[in-house]
Amino acid sequence: MIRRVIWDLDNTLMKRDLKAEESFFKENISVSQGLTLISLLSEYEDRFSNFDVSMLATFCQEKVDFQVPEAFFRKWFHVHLDYPGTVIDGADEVLSYLYHLGIENVVCTNDTSDIQRVRLKKVGLLPYIQEVYGGEYYFKPHEEAYIRACGSYVPSECMMVGDDFQKDVIGPRSLGISAWHYDPNGRNPEYEYSIKSLRKVKEMF
Repeated sequence: MIRRVIWDLDNTLMKRDLKAEESFFKENISVSQGLTLISLLSEYEDRFSNFDVSMLATFCQEKVDFQVPEAFFRKWFHVHLDYPGTVIDGADEVLSYLYHLGIENVVCTNDTSDIQRVRLKKVGLLPYIQEVYGGEYYFKPHEEAYIRACGSYVPSECMMVGDDFQKDVIGPRSLGISAWHYDPNGRNPEYEYSIKSLRKVKEMF
């Protein structure tokens, strides 16, 4: 029996405000340099086990020919506190439904939990979320990230939903966590555990 649903956040429950992020880059560096840093952020996640802004700043500075002090990164990530983004269709409905059934909703994200809690609160989803597990401890797909997100439950009592096939499906399934790929554009039509709408999660309960 599933007692806890582990949710990815960005591109699963919420969409970031990319225009606000782009405006920040224009004011401080350039959009192309910003895209380079976004790529390096992904590379950092692949190479390290957890998020540390000082380590990230050092990692990026060694790879680019423009100045990116630690303060820049802190300002960049805080853009999403002022502009938290938007809720993906059906997310609030499904979270509320599960919450009132007594199913725990938690978030497992590679971003820091404090920033993500503020974003969830600003868009009205936080009341349905019992806990946020952030990348300051472990990044997905490190197995420790999923074990933490299970809390006091065993993996077979948990389910995960997310848009990243490797991090939100393959990773948790390797530990015995039921996992579903949120794939609204049908990129993996052959995969039997794909859903195009978050409302499909309601039907599972």
